[in-house]
Amino acid sequence: MRSSPLVALFFLSSACCSLFAQTEDPAAGLPVTTAVLASASSYEANQRFAGLLEATQRSTLAFTTSAPLAALYVDAGDSVTEGQALARLDARELEATLRSAQAALRLAEAEFQAQAALAALAKVKGERAAELFARGQLAEQSFDEARLAAKAEQARVRVAEARAAQARAQAEEAEVRLSRAELRAPYAGQVAERHVDEGTLVAPGGPVLTLVSSGVLEARIGLPPTLAPSLARRDAYTLTVEGQSYPGELLQVLPQLDATARTATARFRIRNPGNALRAGQLVELHLPRTLQADGFWVPLTALAEANRGLWSLFLAQEDGAGGHRATRTLVEVLHSTTERAFVRGDLLPGDRLVLTGVGRLVPGQALRLVQP
Repeated sequence: MRSSPLVALFFLSSACCSLFAQTEDPAAGLPVTTAVLASASSYEANQRFAGLLEATQRSTLAFTTSAPLAALYVDAGDSVTEGQALARLDARELEATLRSAQAALRLAEAEFQAQAALAALAKVKGERAAELFARGQLAEQSFDEARLAAKAEQARVRVAEARAAQARAQAEEAEVRLSRAELRAPYAGQVAERHVDEGTLVAPGGPVLTLVSSGVLEARIGLPPTLAPSLARRDAYTLTVEGQSYPGELLQVLPQLDATARTATARFRIRNPGNALRAGQLVELHLPRTLQADGFWVPLTALAEANRGLWSLFLAQEDGAGGHRATRTLVEVLHSTTERAFVRGDLLPGDRLVLTGVGRLVPGQALRLVQP
């Protein structure tokens, strides 16, 4: 028995109505998990500021006298201890100068002693002349000659004493010059540069070695001028060098801004155990700060990249028929961590944020809310 065209049309119409009903069924939407948005008025951010490590002490070492360089005990890159001998001059001329000065000192001291003896003798003669003159046994002229001779001898004593003092000072100077013929490290550190070779006739003040301190370094970091006043010496700071964290101690914030970057320079002391750090390395300062801003925390998985530096989110909004549909909104990311971002945009507390399946959504798509 063959079916009539009317019966076939009836079944076809029923199938279409059934298909349409299945499409509009809320249970047939894309399954997604959601979360209700809650607003926040601030967020914690770990800001980073870069700078350079510098040696706390850097000295260009030199001799104070001119002589050939007899020995150089260290080279660039060597570590040295405080007081260690670094270089030595040919000191034969200085040694001869010292011997000559010491001989001149002995001569001056002998002359001073001889003159002191003459002055003592003249004083005795003057005293005797005074006694004789008082008894009327000595002429006034003879008495005056004895008295003035004693004074002259006292003056010669003072001259001899001054010459002895001068000779003593010259001998001490020669001794100091000889002691400076050997260059010693003023502090523990490392040789950054060698400027001369053995045999060179060095000039007074001419650079021989450049020494930088070790053990403690200094980090100089540029900060926004508005942030600098919030730093305090008693606070603890974290400095990072090549991924390794080190505790830092604030020394001071320089009063003058950097002329080029227009930043305030903060100086931090950083310990250098084992001399693992080097001057010139990049260093980062980490500053946790609470920033005031209205926004919402959202998972990174809920964000999709949009145009012009913005990002998009999908909200699950009720469609009035008991179901939900996807609505796309643009947001600005103010801060992000490894798992979530703080955003602001056309959002309200209580909005239902779509957490999963963001890459498959289009605006207006039917959604089926499921439990995470």
